[in-house]
Amino acid sequence: MLTNEDYLNIFHEIKNSITLIGGSLQLVSKKHPEVQDFDYWKESMSEIDFLKNMVTQLSSARLCSHLNLMQINIYAFMNQINDSIRMLSWKDFNCELIMKDSLPLVEIDSQLLKQAIINIIKNAYEAMDGTGTISIQVFFKDQLLHIAIIDQGGGLDPALAESIFDPFITSKTGGSGLGLVITKQIIEAHHGILTCDSRPGDGCTFTIMLPLTQN
Repeated sequence: MLTNEDYLNIFHEIKNSITLIGGSLQLVSKKHPEVQDFDYWKESMSEIDFLKNMVTQLSSARLCSHLNLMQINIYAFMNQINDSIRMLSWKDFNCELIMKDSLPLVEIDSQLLKQAIINIIKNAYEAMDGTGTISIQVFFKDQLLHIAIIDQGGGLDPALAESIFDPFITSKTGGSGLGLVITKQIIEAHHGILTCDSRPGDGCTFTIMLPLTQN
């Protein structure tokens, strides 16, 4: 049986090969710029980028079973995420962070959980065409820490609503359909729950629910 390290080595080798092919084609285009006008050239380069991104995401998914857990202050953690969003070139897109008082410490892998939350926020950004404000509400209820990310992106196509957490299901052009799959895996690796409430014509609310400890 292959170990996680074996899988990561395989992903690494595949990614290296894809990068080599992409680099070779870029050299060809520099020496022979006319190839950029050939039929299917742009599509081929786009597919190489797509494959490279997919391998990166698949390799991230394999890491979800190995958590580097620490008790963290959720206020500091969420403010760091908010600061990260502000540093991106999303000047017309804002996050309104609303946090209840006296929230307890929570035991998480901060790097992986940050990736999961950013994935959801990125989906909201794309659904809202890069403009507007989302609300991130953090509160403690039923012995679980809740992080609710509320967007105004029009909601989900009803045909996709039941399958958004299935692999390779996406409504985005060029999307891999793996972002939410990996996000859900990260949350479940923390023994948490990820839900999506779609409001057709309005937006979506993605809610992460986490236990305070992983014991």
